[in-house]
Amino acid sequence: MSKKANPTIIGLFFAIGLALAVAGLLIFSSRSLFHPQHKTIVYFNASLKGLNPGAPVKFRGVTIGSVVDILIRHNQASNDFSMPVVIAIDKKLAQIKSDEQLRIGDKANLDQVIGQGLRARLDSESLVTGVLYVALDIIPDAPPPAFHQIKPEYQEIPSVPSDLQQLMASVAHLNLQGLSEKLGGILTHVDLILGQLDMAAINSGVTNLLGSANHFVTTPDLTNSLTSLRRTLDRADVLVQHVDGRVDPLVDSATNTLNDARKTLAELRIGLQNISDLVGPDSAVRPDLAQALQELGSASRSVADLAELLKRDPNALLVGRKSPKELP
Repeated sequence: MSKKANPTIIGLFFAIGLALAVAGLLIFSSRSLFHPQHKTIVYFNASLKGLNPGAPVKFRGVTIGSVVDILIRHNQASNDFSMPVVIAIDKKLAQIKSDEQLRIGDKANLDQVIGQGLRARLDSESLVTGVLYVALDIIPDAPPPAFHQIKPEYQEIPSVPSDLQQLMASVAHLNLQGLSEKLGGILTHVDLILGQLDMAAINSGVTNLLGSANHFVTTPDLTNSLTSLRRTLDRADVLVQHVDGRVDPLVDSATNTLNDARKTLAELRIGLQNISDLVGPDSAVRPDLAQALQELGSASRSVADLAELLKRDPNALLVGRKSPKELP
């Protein structure tokens, strides 16, 4: 006979399960409660392999949101095959970390930032795993924005190809067949040229050249020349040392002579200054010198008169000067 279930225990388990469910709901929804999420859509013209819901959305490497949904088509033209991705951006986090550069929810501000080059692209978290995330960045030389929504359901951020996509596109446009044909032609031409070369003659010429070089290096004349050059350099070194020993005394003698000449010029300058002071306008000797010169001039005139008298009367020194009456 089976034991009857205890209603109290069943009710207790039910209450505990309900409490855990409510707690889990609160934990998982707390982020959206305290951090409002703004949904935005991005259309990528590429494969979304490696991009999963919950993947981060980063603005220049800083996580500001996550991927909400990945769609095949949504609100776009029939001939538009871009892949829409709905992302949720944490408005509060974006405002704090971007210094209000990304005021999510403000369409005018978002349009302004898009005009400045805000673009979205797919980037790889790891080249090994191939996991992708949505990267937002401001590209100064970004191409004109392309929008895909027919009706304005979400705010839309235009996208640009990733670096890997651009590389693959460049490779796809390469004419590999033409490059292969040109390379094959070049190799054929090189092979033809090499076939026309006389390798035996070239080998013989190189061998003779190496032999001549070896003979030149080992010749006695070269060895003697190097020995003579070394002796000449040694003698030049001795001569330089000898000249250096002679130059120092000459330099000392020239220095002493210049010092003596400098002293003589200083004394001569002092003597000239003294003479200038003696004959200068303010000198005390100048009046006496002028008077002496006047007296010397008077004496000169007297001597001239005496000479004139003796010329007329040579006996004047003996008999004296005649009076005017005695003159004939």
